[in-house]
Amino acid sequence: MNRHTAKIIFQIVFYVALASVVIYIMGNGLGLVKGLDFGAGAYYYADIPQFGKYVNGSHFHTQFPMWFHIALFLVWGGAMYKFWIWMDKKLK
Repeated sequence: MNRHTAKIIFQIVFYVALASVVIYIMGNGLGLVKGLDFGAGAYYYADIPQFGKYVNGSHFHTQFPMWFHIALFLVWGGAMYKFWIWMDKKLK
């Protein structure tokens, strides 16, 4: 088996496994907030009305301010974007 064929087989197995995990997670409702039914948009937490009350309430305790968490999220997103661009160039 040559390298190209092995790569194609790996990709097929990977995507079938990924699809299986996604279907399992969505089929069992893992990660959803009970009592909030948003249909297909249920996994997009920005669609939840009054989302702030879920993260700014007294149940969310941290020694860092909320702006720090938002900044960390944006930095992480920027780093992942740069990583994907780098990977795209490497794989071409």
